[in-house]
Amino acid sequence: MKKLTVFFVFLLACISGAQARNIWDDFGTHVTEKNVRPFTKDLGGLIGSGTYTTGRVLGWGGFQIGPRGSMIFKMSEANGETHADKQKTALGDRDEVGTVFYPWLQADIGLPFRIDGFIRASSFQGMTIAGGGLRWGITQPNEMLGSLQPMLVVAAHSASARDFSASHYNASLVLSMKIKYFVPYIGGGVDYTTLHINSVAATALAGDNEYAATARGTVGMNFKLPSYLDLSLAANYAHYGLGAEASLSVRF
Repeated sequence: MKKLTVFFVFLLACISGAQARNIWDDFGTHVTEKNVRPFTKDLGGLIGSGTYTTGRVLGWGGFQIGPRGSMIFKMSEANGETHADKQKTALGDRDEVGTVFYPWLQADIGLPFRIDGFIRASSFQGMTIAGGGLRWGITQPNEMLGSLQPMLVVAAHSASARDFSASHYNASLVLSMKIKYFVPYIGGGVDYTTLHINSVAATALAGDNEYAATARGTVGMNFKLPSYLDLSLAANYAHYGLGAEASLSVRF
């Protein structure tokens, strides 16, 4: 019980939006024609990461809930010929913005026919995201050591900040292997994002839409811990370069 209490305290801390500065509010000041497309690709990669953390379907009657987090180590460079132009991202100077982190709460449930459904939502640093999707185990799950499971994941999200809104869709193919102490998994997919710049943004781009698709690859490991806890750690690579994902959840 003590471990579960600590876990839920951690959960509430992760999904809390209380931060000293809302970085997404800087978008209206810094967005330009040169950085809006790289920003749209980065946003799509950030939202799309973390949609699969076990590498395997839960199975009929399974349930999982917990906080998850995705991280971009550094936003991608803006379009431009000079170093100064490339540093001007849609959130500000690339070095000053630094690491971009976004957490959310996700709940998963196992359904018939090797299908899992999941929903996820959060509000953090001036941006709110909500969405969900489905995971489908292409082959019958097998818990024998060394067994492989391919899995298809599809998801859709809606994001909203003060100066922009976005819709996001992604599809990924995942392959995992059952090992005694953990489950390694590898996946790849595509994120498609539509970004709408609100009319309140202080920019000549107000009212415009930007469309972008970007590939994303993930390599991770899932660990089953005592007290029904489940830990996943992964690295991903998308338009922004190297990123990371993590989750800690209660799994039944």
